Amino acid sequence: MIKIGIVEDNIFLLKSYRDFLNSTEGIIVSFSYSSMEEAKTLLESKELNKPDIILLDIFLPGESGTEGIKFFKSHYPDVKIIILTSYNEASLILECLKLGASGYAIKNSHLGNLIDIINQTLRSGAYIDEMAAAKLIATIHKNESFSFKNLLTSRESEIVELVKKGFSYKKMAETLFVTTYTVNYHLKNVYKKLGIHSKSALLSKIMAETKGN
Repeated sequence: MIKIGIVEDNIFLLKSYRDFLNSTEGIIVSFSYSSMEEAKTLLESKELNKPDIILLDIFLPGESGTEGIKFFKSHYPDVKIIILTSYNEASLILECLKLGASGYAIKNSHLGNLIDIINQTLRSGAYIDEMAAAKLIATIHKNESFSFKNLLTSRESEIVELVKKGFSYKKMAETLFVTTYTVNYHLKNVYKKLGIHSKSALLSKIMAETKGN
């Protein structure tokens, strides 16, 4: 059973998402809230099944979705957060990815698309829809100073630097005071964001960027 959390301030959309997902075989909505304040109060006051995916609006009353990313990642480090919004700005997409979101999707009227978003995220670990990807790629092409590290969280960037130094998984874990499992988890996220599948491919990207500078 796939467990989904939702934070959406449009009550009509919130109910539509919740009812549609709950009626879909193999999916259950763990929680649905209209603000981060409500989510924080209720999540911290009771035990809930950890969600697999959280659908999070970015512009909310009170605390924003970017604050929401930080909150949810601190409570559920392995959860996949998909930003579901009407805004398609490259700077916003980059900020959300850096904070730890696994994907970015533009809202539309077809609820069935939610299933595609959820399935692709579970299958590949990430999701960026065509409109957001096009905006992001266009911005990268225009910005000569753009670095692939702009897509990474601070912890992911630290691990990339240690990979660059030739550290083993064990040495990276000791340096960062974490487990090798945590190092492996963050490296997998780096690979997904950069569209690669190995440490050697990461080193090639690092070398290519170094030469470019």
